[in-house]
Amino acid sequence: MSSIGAALLNSLRSVERPGDFCVGGTREIFMPTIDVDGVGRIAFPVQPIQAEQLVASAEAAPYGRGEATVVDRKVRRTWQVDSAKIRIGGRHWDKTLAGLVEDVALGLGVGEPVAADFYKLLVYDAGSFFVDHRDTEKVPGMFATMVLVLPSIHSGGELVVKHLGREVVFDVHPEEPSEVGFGGLLCRLRA
Repeated sequence: MSSIGAALLNSLRSVERPGDFCVGGTREIFMPTIDVDGVGRIAFPVQPIQAEQLVASAEAAPYGRGEATVVDRKVRRTWQVDSAKIRIGGRHWDKTLAGLVEDVALGLGVGEPVAADFYKLLVYDAGSFFVDHRDTEKVPGMFATMVLVLPSIHSGGELVVKHLGREVVFDVHPEEPSEVGFGGLLCRLRA
């Protein structure tokens, strides 16, 4: 890093601002309706048989390596269902999602209105993982990733976020069928 870059980084570290590089927890919400092609309507908590059906209708989740998108089960072992196969709705869903997005944005120190785009449904079955990585920008203007964890019968699965020598572990495991776990983390800052 150049001396100018190092000086800029040191200056930015001294800036006092609201928010942090990540936020997370659990929240009671009005659960949405989620319909998945080939599976049907998802029940909450997600039952093991439905998790198996989701895996059967999914594909191995890839990840970005430089400019390439690759599947390497030693780096990422999880499943994805494309958003085109999923319909999320319900009487209260738009308002519930807007509240979650606003709370995550405020936790990250963003005061301006932001929007969330549904990218994909990930299914982590027994033994699934994703090694340490940095999220990449999926669409222009993206600055953060928001994760929602649906109520399901499982153990483990903590969300671990690391940045500049700090590590935060969120237990985003919903205890009740009316709760979701959530996490928001900065993936890239844009000028």
